[in-house]
Amino acid sequence: MKISMVRRADALGRMVLPEEIRNALGIAEGTSVRLTLDGGRVTLEKETPQCALCGSTENLCVQGENAVCEKCVNSIAKI
Repeated sequence: MKISMVRRADALGRMVLPEEIRNALGIAEGTSVRLTLDGGRVTLEKETPQCALCGSTENLCVQGENAVCEKCVNSIAKI
């Protein structure tokens, strides 16, 4: 599905992400998004939490903005 819209930046550089795009990406209020600049193109992606130690995205224990997977928690607990 391709969605294309034009938006103007306000004086602070802000732009509204249209509802159709937010819904397509599953972005709700408070959702973290990653903006990536590559050449002249900006990519916006819904941020997926991952383990701070191994990078896994499965079985995460999340505390605030930090996440550690169950496997790493168990590994640390054995030390």
